[in-house]
Amino acid sequence: MSAPAATTATDGITAAASEPIRTVFYGRKNRTDTIALRLLRQQYQLCERVFRSRVVITHCFYDLPADVDPATLHDAGLPRREGGWRELAASLSTPEPGYDLIVSEKAERLSRDPFEILDRERLAAQHCVPIAYATEPWNPVLEMLPQARALTALLRRRVLGASYFTIGNLYMSGQGV
Repeated sequence: MSAPAATTATDGITAAASEPIRTVFYGRKNRTDTIALRLLRQQYQLCERVFRSRVVITHCFYDLPADVDPATLHDAGLPRREGGWRELAASLSTPEPGYDLIVSEKAERLSRDPFEILDRERLAAQHCVPIAYATEPWNPVLEMLPQARALTALLRRRVLGASYFTIGNLYMSGQGV
């Protein structure tokens, strides 16, 4: 007779090990002509090809100097645009942005200004979302992102649960508001 399987608080973390890394693509071009849009598509395809076995691109952000009709972007073979860097930066601060990693062709796609590149990398790091570049070697530490996401969700549930019980206990004892 076998013993019943024990469940632990880390079951969700081990289950996350088989999940792909949820990724957002970021690209940039300084023109909107057909050639520039084709080059932007090549940036996206390079990231897809280089990171294919490790990640799933769930969102796409790219900056263009002017608004381009979504049909033109679709005809150029580009995925649906969810905004540029400003929108990507705003999504970083949400509790669950829907991705664990930002991928881009190379650092110069974040900005042409090296100080702006550092600022953008720092902003992403402050929100625990690393940036990987298709032209640089893969960092094996990034393989742990799904487990980190599961651990963060577990901690968030425990903190929310603890604050609920603390407030409830104060209220029930007559010490609360």
